[in-house]
Order: sequence, then structure tokens, then C-alpha cells
Amino acid sequence: MAATVNETFLSIGDIVFRIASDDRRLASAVDGALAPFVVDQGAADVEIRAGWRDTLPEGSGRLIFDAGGPWRLLRSRGEFLFTFGSSLGRPEPYRTARFNSTFTAGDVQLSRQHFHHRSSEAVYPLEYPLDELLMIHLLSQGRGVEIHGCGLLDAAGRAYLFAGQSGAGKSTMARLWINQPGVTLLSDERVVLRTDRSRVTVHGTPWHGEAGLAAPLAGELAAVFFLHHATAHRLVPAHRARAAAQLVACSFLPFHTAGPIDRTVTAVERVARDTPCYDLWFAPDQSVIDALAGHMR
Repeated sequence: MAATVNETFLSIGDIVFRIASDDRRLASAVDGALAPFVVDQGAADVEIRAGWRDTLPEGSGRLIFDAGGPWRLLRSRGEFLFTFGSSLGRPEPYRTARFNSTFTAGDVQLSRQHFHHRSSEAVYPLEYPLDELLMIHLLSQGRGVEIHGCGLLDAAGRAYLFAGQSGAGKSTMARLWINQPGVTLLSDERVVLRTDRSRVTVHGTPWHGEAGLAAPLAGELAAVFFLHHATAHRLVPAHRARAAAQLVACSFLPFHTAGPIDRTVTAVERVARDTPCYDLWFAPDQSVIDALAGHMR
């Protein structure tokens, strides 16, 4: 008798992931910030098979990127291999993930020994940072870019991006907007910009910041605001070259080869070309919303 295949589907950035496994625990419904991103069964953009191994080899191939212990990326026989180091200090990885050249099909293997204490619980095979690493490389195929930013939708469904590095004020900005009528927060930390359609769209992600805000919604991008701390509010248009440079600084770039990086930069350039962009110096109080009203129509 054939083994039962368990599966779950996630949609992030309008990309549908199917996770399948013979073990129900590896394809169970996820919880926490990921739960709102679970969707009904349907056509998947990315197929992922998950399973257990008693031991996982360190992996061989050409080293592309080394994150200094947590994970490495290698190129092997035309495929990409992520290996994730054990927090217990063991030399062997606790998880490996092998993907095809376009990151649309992959095989994730997890160490039984590492997860033995969770034998009766669900285990998310794409546990962070793998899910985000996969998203970054999928977007780099010409779909768009992931950005450090707070995103929101207004009552008309228009999306606005408040971009900035850590400490720039993304979570602060999110908290200022959270109780505004008709406003929905997409994320207080990371959003996906899809540039492979007629209008640039902004999508919420489960990778939230300090405010813990995440929503599986999207809207057409109406404006970008680059955040800067100040004692008074000031808004200045950012010309295309400056806007593109600041967007690149806030982008999650892929970790391999020139082609995906070039496509990511092209996505950023399109956003800077097609969208009004501003430098926003702001004090952390509610009055900044009134200061922005004329530029958010």
C-alpha cells in the first residue's frame, strides 16, 4: 500500500508553496505569524518534499556563501544546497535543503537526533531562515524584491511603503498607524514588492518586527517613504537615483551569481522609476500622519 502523503500550502508574496511529507508532523498546519498565510490546496509555484534522516552529510560542492555558522549555500551538480549548522555544536548539519536552479522544487531533510525532543509535535521544515532565504532567491528570478519596510493599505486598497534599516523607525511608524480608520498593516518589518506585473504590488509577509504585525494581503504601491529620525517632520522628494540607492540598501539581495543580483537591482530601479518616493524625517508622534495626508491620496 502506498504511503499517505500529507501536505500543506502557504502563500507569501503571491507565491504558493506546497510542503509534502510522509510524516504528518512535517506537513501540518503551521501556527503563529505563519498561520494567516496558509491557503487551501491549489496549484503550487514551489514544490517541497520534506523527510527525516538519521545523519545528514555536511554537503559537497562549490561554496557560494557562508553565514559564519548558522547556514551555508553551496552549488552542486547544477543545484543549490543550503546546510544549517546545529545549535548543539555538532559538526554535522541539523537540516539540509536542496533546490533546483530556479528554486521551484526542493528536498528538505531534517536530523532525527536534533528534533527527537519534538517527536510528538509539528515541525516546520522551512523554519526561519530557510523560508526567507527561499523567498529571496525566488524573487531574484525576475519576480521582484524583499524590502526592509513597514507596509500598509489604506481604505481604497492603495499600498504605502515606509522603508528603512534596523532602527529607522519601521515598528514605530506601524504603531502610529495601527488604530487609524481603514488602515491595514501588512508588516512592520519586511514586505515583498512584486515587479513582474503591470503595477508594482506590495505584499505582507510573516517576518514581522517588534510590533508583531503581519497580514497576508496586498495592494498596488502608491508611494515610498524613506524613514529618518528627527525632532520635526519634513518631507522631501527623493529623485530617482537616490531613491534607487536607498531601496537597494533596504533590499534583501540573493547570495549567488550576477544574474539574480542584476534582476533584483532591475526590480528596484523599476520601483524608483514608477513610484513617487520621498525622504521622510519624522518625530515619533501621531502628528506625522497629518503631515503625510497630502502625499497619500
